[in-house]
Amino acid sequence: MTPEQLKESILQYAMEGKLVSQDPNDEPASVLLEKARNELDEAVRKKRIRKEKYNRAVKPENYPTNWEVTRLIEICAKVKGAIKRGPFGSSITKAMFVPKSKNTFKVYEQGNAIRKTTDYGEYYMPDSEFERLKSFEVHAGDIIISCAGTIGEAFVIPKTFERGIINQALMKLTIDENIIDKQFFLLVFKSITGQLREHSKGSAIKNLASLKYLKNEVTFPLPPLAEQKRIVERLDQIMPLVDKYAETYNRLQEIDKGIGDRLKKSLLQYAMGGKLVDQDPNDEPASELLKRIRAEKSELIKKSKIKKSKKLPEITEDEKPFDIPDSWEWVRLGELLKPESKVKPTKNFTYVDIASLDNKVQKIISPKYVDVSKDKIPVRATQLINRNDILYSLVRPYLKNVAIVPKKFDGAIATSGFCVLKPLKESLTQYLFWALLSPYTTDEMHARMKGLNSPSIKKGDLIGWPIPLPPLAEQKRIVTKLSKLFKQVDILQKDLEAKSK
Repeated sequence: MTPEQLKESILQYAMEGKLVSQDPNDEPASVLLEKARNELDEAVRKKRIRKEKYNRAVKPENYPTNWEVTRLIEICAKVKGAIKRGPFGSSITKAMFVPKSKNTFKVYEQGNAIRKTTDYGEYYMPDSEFERLKSFEVHAGDIIISCAGTIGEAFVIPKTFERGIINQALMKLTIDENIIDKQFFLLVFKSITGQLREHSKGSAIKNLASLKYLKNEVTFPLPPLAEQKRIVERLDQIMPLVDKYAETYNRLQEIDKGIGDRLKKSLLQYAMGGKLVDQDPNDEPASELLKRIRAEKSELIKKSKIKKSKKLPEITEDEKPFDIPDSWEWVRLGELLKPESKVKPTKNFTYVDIASLDNKVQKIISPKYVDVSKDKIPVRATQLINRNDILYSLVRPYLKNVAIVPKKFDGAIATSGFCVLKPLKESLTQYLFWALLSPYTTDEMHARMKGLNSPSIKKGDLIGWPIPLPPLAEQKRIVTKLSKLFKQVDILQKDLEAKSK
């Protein structure tokens, strides 16, 4: 059960007379209700308020014997303006607002009810406008209620406040505390907000139902006054415990939510250290693989198929953060890559930018198609990408906008915001992809970010990064194992999320 569901259940119990015991010595609510109705009739006779027809509520059979149900008009003060919706929108315009001074009056807004404070808001009006709208004035002890968008948030105006009026998005109530305890009323009102939202009006922004609906259709439970106070006291004791439960519940939710990511990080870290799968002494060591890669790269340069790149420095012992198996080698990422292919688009093309990647599944999902006309070609559309290239976002690398280019996007053009990694051997692609997603790489690239608005790394940071290289056969075993385990983790995460709902 969520904390909100628990609060609602407790509140519902309270509103049904099941939270505290009934005391036969309490003055029954029927006496309160009769008193309220007599006072209402008296106020009408003496013309303090105008006569209104309203439907008297019928008590449900399941209510405690000394409880009653009542209408809003019966539990509010029997004075003019005790139930008041804010003025029509055209009655208050920004043109009438003036800077705050000694002779201005505050315009209370929804934010005051929602935030439970009189300090919110900067709108003030002069004395002339206040006098025109004085029937909407708030007084200490009045309850203001939000009526648009966020419906049903209530706040009691404190003894110390700025004199002013409510705007069109508020309603104010003056409660008869001889009939209903003010704090109990707030609890009752909270319990009916769902009903009020269901009967709200409007499509884009919901508005509280009409006053006619509130007065004639909404019922309020009315226990004996003494029991009302006991309910308030009991809830004051219970709700802090519910808040503590909420803290624990939310912590567990965060743990459940993040357990998948933590498991994946651990698996990747194990993989990078040679601890995810067994080493096979029959595997050709990575040193031989590295020799072939270097020889192939030299041959491609000799045949002018790729350009010679700047020689990368040897990896020092200080750069090796952890031990790896004897059959593995430390190598700079750039040694395993062909240079990027720079292009200037001359015809229609598929453009892949950083927004085209889904960093939850590390795939290209929404490429942007761009016309050839010069005014529409993005300035950063400069990199030719091919199947099995790896795209690595230089902007905020901790977001893991990393993806392998599928066949569908062979020949597309990517933004210069990517470092496009082109493995010399296609067989390296899958392993390098996982190595780039590992916390070993991600954490270091995060540490190297520079800039405030779009913190980024340089391509050289990635190209020169030392990575552990296993034998080719072991790379395949690692890739297979990681793919299988990641699917299992995703299933586990979905199960946890489903159980927490």
